Amino acid sequence: MSGPFGHGYGEGASEGIDELEWVVGRDKPTYDEIFYTLSPINGKVSGAAAKKEMLKSKLPNTVLGKIWKLADVDKDGLLDDEEFALANHLIKVKLEGHELPPTLPDHLSNEKHEQHHPPSSCESPGFLTHREEVLL
Repeated sequence: MSGPFGHGYGEGASEGIDELEWVVGRDKPTYDEIFYTLSPINGKVSGAAAKKEMLKSKLPNTVLGKIWKLADVDKDGLLDDEEFALANHLIKVKLEGHELPPTLPDHLSNEKHEQHHPPSSCESPGFLTHREEVLL
């Protein structure tokens, strides 16, 4: 990519790359309304509750599984309000026809999530990977 004039610069997952504010924060109030209807416990929603909401996007399980892995920044199998907002932002990116990044770009990671936690055994809330779908 050749700076800010490269093809696709500032679009899709690159939206907000040059901004000081967290791009996900623009729509966070809307995502928060949904988040709090999912009955969070200790500030987090379960994978099952988040999955039910994410499935409303009609995206394939393989795509939603990738979004989950990108959004569950602390890898605890649950989503807090910021991770939930990030998941919804990535769903929006995909629904707009853009590709998802292979790893979470720095500009999409909110400062709160920059601390690393050891991964838990709860990876994904039952989204099938492409390989798992093929095996079915």
